[in-house]
Amino acid sequence: MAIKETFPHVTAELLMREHEQIVLFTQPGKADELSAILMHPLQLRHFAERFSGMEPVDWMTTRPVKTLTNRLRTLAFHIDILYDYIKNHSDHKHADLSFELAKAIALTEMADAFCSDLPDEDEPSNDVPQPEPRHGNGAKENGQASLI
Repeated sequence: MAIKETFPHVTAELLMREHEQIVLFTQPGKADELSAILMHPLQLRHFAERFSGMEPVDWMTTRPVKTLTNRLRTLAFHIDILYDYIKNHSDHKHADLSFELAKAIALTEMADAFCSDLPDEDEPSNDVPQPEPRHGNGAKENGQASLI
């Protein structure tokens, strides 16, 4: 399936090549020669935004990404609660909870890694519970060994 559009003296075609889309630009030159260039749609978008003075579209403006961001932060919040509960409120005198504590530490570190690249939230969403701001995980603050 190809989409083809012509703007004065330039033709652009959206083509499929090796399971991805590419844009083929052609322009007639001297003596019926044809000049052509292939670009990935993201390259085209980048240059269009850069050279036309348009504001780049922020990847965080899409609803699915915002939802995923909220879910990751909520997951990280509940993992911290689990770690705190196992460490401070479990019955260590009658049960060996070292395995559970080690898993909670690993989950905390993974959640921190997943959330580290997320941008700060502009405004909280009302549809997902908002966790408190994270200040690192309890495992590292208490000097315990890292599992990841």
